[in-house]
Amino acid sequence: MSAYTELPDAPLKRPASSFNRDRIGLNAANFFLAELTGVVIPFLAKMLAGRDWRDDSIQYAAAVCGLGGFLAQTPAGLLTDRIRNRRALLAGSSIVVGLCFGVLPLVPADWRVIDSLVFFGGVGQAFFVPLLGALALGLAGHAGLHRVMGENQGWNHAGNIAAAVAAMAVAAWLGLPAVFYTVAVVSAFAAGSVFLIRPSDVKTTTNATADTGPGLRGLFRDRRVIVLFAAVALFHLANAPVMPLVGQYIARLDGTDTQVAAVVFVAQAVMVPVALLAGGLCHRWGRKPVFAIGFLALPVRILLYSFVSDPWTLVALQVFDGIGAGIYGVVVAVVCADLTREKGGFNALQGVLATALAVGGVLGPLMAGPLVQHLGFATAFRVFALVAAVAAGLFLFLMPETRPDSDETPAIPKQE
Repeated sequence: MSAYTELPDAPLKRPASSFNRDRIGLNAANFFLAELTGVVIPFLAKMLAGRDWRDDSIQYAAAVCGLGGFLAQTPAGLLTDRIRNRRALLAGSSIVVGLCFGVLPLVPADWRVIDSLVFFGGVGQAFFVPLLGALALGLAGHAGLHRVMGENQGWNHAGNIAAAVAAMAVAAWLGLPAVFYTVAVVSAFAAGSVFLIRPSDVKTTTNATADTGPGLRGLFRDRRVIVLFAAVALFHLANAPVMPLVGQYIARLDGTDTQVAAVVFVAQAVMVPVALLAGGLCHRWGRKPVFAIGFLALPVRILLYSFVSDPWTLVALQVFDGIGAGIYGVVVAVVCADLTREKGGFNALQGVLATALAVGGVLGPLMAGPLVQHLGFATAFRVFALVAAVAAGLFLFLMPETRPDSDETPAIPKQE
C-alpha cells in the first residue's frame, strides 16, 4: 500500500484549534525557511565581488550550492517517503543551512572553504521541499492540497520579502556580513516553528517497511513524468543563474546593497498574491494553463535583462520572476500529487523534480561563468532566455493536463 493511499479526501475530523495550530506551524516553517535562503546567493555574489573574485569564480560558488542540492534531492525525497519523524528532520536541516551560511563572512576567502560551506548549505536545503510538501499533504489530503500549497507558498514568499527588507536594513546599518549572521538566527526560528505541528494530525501510514510507491523506475514509466522532468530541468537551467547574475551585474554597475536586496524584494512581493491565486486557479482552470503562464514569464524576463544597464530597471523586471516562481512553487506540488494519486510516491516525485531543479542550479552557473567572463552580461542573458523558451515550448506542446476529472472540494475545515 502506498504511504499516502489512506489520506482522507473528505473533511478532516479534528478540532479547529488543532488545525489552527498546525496551520500556523506549517506557514511559519515556510516563512522562516524562505528567510533562510532568500537573499544568500545575491549577497554572496556581492560579497565575493568585493573580495576581488573573478566573475566566473563567483558563478562556480553558486554552482557548488546547486551541486549540493542536486546530489541530495532525490535521496531527500525517498527518505521523506520512509521516515516517521519528518518534523525533526526538517528542523535539523534548517539548523545545518543556517550555520553553513551564517559563518561565510567569518572564514577566509579561500574557495575551498567557501565552496565547502555553500555545498553543505545546498545539501540541507534539498530536504525543505519534500518535507514541507509531505507535511502539507498529510494535513490536507489530496483534495485540499492546492489550497494549502497556495497558502504555504504565499507565506514562503512573504518570508522572502521579510528577508529582503531585513537584509536592506541590516546591510545599511551593520554592514554586509550582518546579513549572513541574521540567516543563522532565523534558522533557529524555522526549526522551532516546525514543532507547532501536532504529529497526530499528520495523516500518513508511513513506517519503516511501508510500500512507498512505484520507485524511481516506476515513476519514469509515466511519459508525463519524463516530459515534466525535462521541462523543469530546462526551466531551472535558465532560471538558476539569473538571480546571482543580476546581483553581480548590479555590483559591476556600481549599484548599492539596497538595490541587490530589492532584486529579491520586488520578485517576492509579486509572488505572494500570485501564489495565493495560483492554488485556486489551477483548481478551476486546470494545472496546464496556469503552469504555462509561469513557463512563459521566464524567457520574457531574461531576454529583457539583456537590453538594460540601469540597476533600478533590472530591479523592476523582477516582476516577471514573481509571476513565474509564484506559480511554479504551488502548481508543481499539485501536479506531483495528481501524477501519484493512485500509485503513491508523492515525495519521491517531488525529490526527482527537485533534482531537475538542482541540475539547473549546477549547470546554469557553470555555463554563466564563462559566458559573462568572456562575452558579457547581455550575451549570457540571451543564451539563458533561449533555454527558457525551449523549456516553455516543451511544456506547452508535450505535457497534458493532469487535473482529475472529478476534482473534489478542498479538505480544509472552515474557520470559526
